[in-house]
Amino acid sequence: MAEKVRDRAHHEKLFKASMSPIRRKMVATIGIYGKTLDELKQELKEELKLSDFQFKFNLDWLMREGFVVEKEGKLVLTDDGIELLEAG
Repeated sequence: MAEKVRDRAHHEKLFKASMSPIRRKMVATIGIYGKTLDELKQELKEELKLSDFQFKFNLDWLMREGFVVEKEGKLVLTDDGIELLEAG
């Protein structure tokens, strides 16, 4: 398999995602197996004390930037999401 091209824009996107503790925690909680929206919301709102707005804003950002997608009723990480998860 060919190695993915990582240009400046790609690195900036990963950096911006990694700078938010909420987004990092969302990615870690979704993990490699995925979570339903309800599972993710329940876990993170309790643990991080997030408002509905904070939860939706950060999840929408991760989806818009291509780190998370919804498949078959579950939120799952894309290749970029897995890369962010592996980066810690």
